[in-house]
Amino acid sequence: MLRRVFVAVVLAIGATAVIPSAPAQALYACPAGNMCLHTWYADSAHTIWNGSYSINCDAVVLRLGTQSGHLVFTKSPCGDVPPPPIS
Repeated sequence: MLRRVFVAVVLAIGATAVIPSAPAQALYACPAGNMCLHTWYADSAHTIWNGSYSINCDAVVLRLGTQSGHLVFTKSPCGDVPPPPIS
């Protein structure tokens, strides 16, 4: 019995050491009719890109890189997108 308790405690300690303790950084809501870009930088001067999360006007989501560090959020109305070229 004591051996089972010891094994359970060791497994619990091992799991907490592996699972990150910091909560995920919340994303800003992207209002309807906008395209939004969340960009993470490694430094506060925003010179080293870590990753990004974008939502375009068709609600297509794209995740790139690592989503951690200093967050910058930008949005643009979908009407600001230039029309496609006429062929």
